[in-house]
Amino acid sequence: MTHKIMLCFVRSDSDILEASWLNRVAASMATTDNNEAPFIHAELLFCPPGENTGSTDTVSGLACSIVYSGSVHLESKRFSRKEWFFRSMECTKSQYNSMMNFCKEHKGDSFNHLGYYMFWAPVAPTPMSYTYLGMSPRWYCSEIVIGALKEGNIIAEDVSHSMHPHELYKLVQNNSMADCGRNMGNMSLRFV
Repeated sequence: MTHKIMLCFVRSDSDILEASWLNRVAASMATTDNNEAPFIHAELLFCPPGENTGSTDTVSGLACSIVYSGSVHLESKRFSRKEWFFRSMECTKSQYNSMMNFCKEHKGDSFNHLGYYMFWAPVAPTPMSYTYLGMSPRWYCSEIVIGALKEGNIIAEDVSHSMHPHELYKLVQNNSMADCGRNMGNMSLRFV
């Protein structure tokens, strides 16, 4: 039986975001095409097989990510379909479990402030570089998502951990499906 994960992205022009200097900085650091509003936050959503992950307005499940100055979370969460963009990927049970275990192991890790502001630099501090100083790894949102995807062998090991959320969206765009998060198995179609 195949399993599914969803990458959840929010854009800088979303109504759920506060108007803050931090969100403006995150948007200004993105490289976009045609002056589009960039994605500035990413989360990984685990979709257990056989469970309904969506309703009319929301998508829910166990999500892993981190917010500025927070810690890595792995918690039940609901995402608004109006505000979030979803990319789904199928994976094996083993890949799913590897990614879930990775997120469990890093739950509570701190935010990578240096890496967040220096993601573009050739010598940006990676999440694991902090362990050389006797500290736990540190992450920002796209780093923890990339770390989990690497652990599950979903993306190549040589993909950089240091990547803006918009760049991560572009990376997975061609290897994933746009997803509205609805449980299509519970829908019936009638043709008139």
